[in-house]
Amino acid sequence: MADLVKDLFVGLPWYLYIIILLAFGLMVASFIVPPLGAIHPSVLQGVAIILGFTWLLYTTVNIPVFISRGAKIRASYGDAKLEIAHKDDDENNEEN
Repeated sequence: MADLVKDLFVGLPWYLYIIILLAFGLMVASFIVPPLGAIHPSVLQGVAIILGFTWLLYTTVNIPVFISRGAKIRASYGDAKLEIAHKDDDENNEEN
């Protein structure tokens, strides 16, 4: 588990660190300004949106890295299905 977490943060670009720090800075600032000690739910929602888009950017940029490590990506919506896998994995599955 520790290796997985380490791998997630090793390849993180510098600008994503800044976005994450700004999101948590927003939460800390909300805790400090009046009323003290209360974080408004809209701030939590904003932080969740910021971190969600940050994670989406990171995962979409690193799809080739995940595939080269052997991950299979599957997505479906209604009747449409999409599967992305390493080319060698597809060839091995067809032979079996």
